Amino acid sequence: MNIDEAKEDYIHYIRVVDQKSLATVSSYTHDLDLYTAYLNNQGISCMEDITVSHLQDFLAIQSDQKAAGSVNRMIVSIHMFHRFISMNNPDIDDPSQHIHGRRTSKKLPKYFNVHDIEILLDSFDESDQGLFDKAILEVLYGCGLRVSELCGLHMSMINLDHGFLRVIGKGDKERMIPMHQRSIDALQNYIVHVRPQWLKKKTQYVFVKANGNPLLRQDVHKLIKARLHMLGLNEALSAHSFRHSFATHLLDGGTDLRVVQELLGHSDIATTQIYTHIQNKKLKDAYTSFHPFAKEDKNDEKI
Repeated sequence: MNIDEAKEDYIHYIRVVDQKSLATVSSYTHDLDLYTAYLNNQGISCMEDITVSHLQDFLAIQSDQKAAGSVNRMIVSIHMFHRFISMNNPDIDDPSQHIHGRRTSKKLPKYFNVHDIEILLDSFDESDQGLFDKAILEVLYGCGLRVSELCGLHMSMINLDHGFLRVIGKGDKERMIPMHQRSIDALQNYIVHVRPQWLKKKTQYVFVKANGNPLLRQDVHKLIKARLHMLGLNEALSAHSFRHSFATHLLDGGTDLRVVQELLGHSDIATTQIYTHIQNKKLKDAYTSFHPFAKEDKNDEKI
């Protein structure tokens, strides 16, 4: 079976039959384009000729260029591709079944402390641009949204009277998120006083820029980087740090982990448990800083 034809069959399947999200289809297509290009360069044009060694060599090259997490995502794409081909063509072996993911280091996510998030959110003026920018960040933090979810909000998905957002997350999963009064006020100010002036054509997108175009993810990233620089805050923080801050501050306040999981839209509780590592680190740091015997241990280490 020709490799390029096999790839086209698989991409058609996940897009049309399995109806994966556009982001997932794009990600799988990108990974498989790299994989099949490598195989073609090695003179391999048939699925039957792919061996475990070919896979290992390809992944070794990718590991030199990419982080472990990116390589692991690529391994998943290749696994799914080969599994699909083998299931539909039993005479073709699946060499990917012998390939395992790379070990990744568990880095704790970066997040804002409450003081810095207040400085940031209180830094906007009452201009049209100020109201627009403030609404973006208030909703991003107040609701713990992914940037793609924020940009994808439609007017029909918000209910300011009852203080709820309806969000379409990964895998087209829908969830309802409550809004606190600050987020409601910021969003309402933008919708009432700014959005009608900026609309150039009819659109359902909530966030519309001054030129009439919908808000893009890169617009949000640029806004945050510029604001952090202007205020002298930690520029290593990012748009996703607002989501991390949302989860961390909820847990700091005593919210149950399962509630945070539901609000974030995580399908697996294990994904949400990274935030318990933050809580544990805080406890350990507090213990080390204030317990008299722990202080002695630290002093002994310095001698």
